[in-house]
Amino acid sequence: MAYRGKSLKALRESKRVRLRRISNETRIGISYLEDLEDERFDRFPGKFYFESFVKEYARSLGLDPAEVLADLQAAYQEWQGTAQETGASNSPPVVEEGLLNRIAGFIRGVQEV
Repeated sequence: MAYRGKSLKALRESKRVRLRRISNETRIGISYLEDLEDERFDRFPGKFYFESFVKEYARSLGLDPAEVLADLQAAYQEWQGTAQETGASNSPPVVEEGLLNRIAGFIRGVQEV
């Protein structure tokens, strides 16, 4: 099975697993889990965090972390290539934007509590 954000969300919902439970088990903010399911890769603080979050999300659903990561890495690399083509990657504004996204994610997480 090819895992993408929407298919992971559908699988999670079919198992009747709430994001809050995954968040509590993995200590990953709900906003990052939502970003993962919606493939909003620009909201992750970096590739390391993206990969770690994907593996933990997969484990929490009883899936093979390596298989899920391999599928989502393809989507991540496509996004990364697109970002570089538009000149948005590796420039100071993106670093600042990444920080602002992390702050916004933190605020969303606090608001959910």
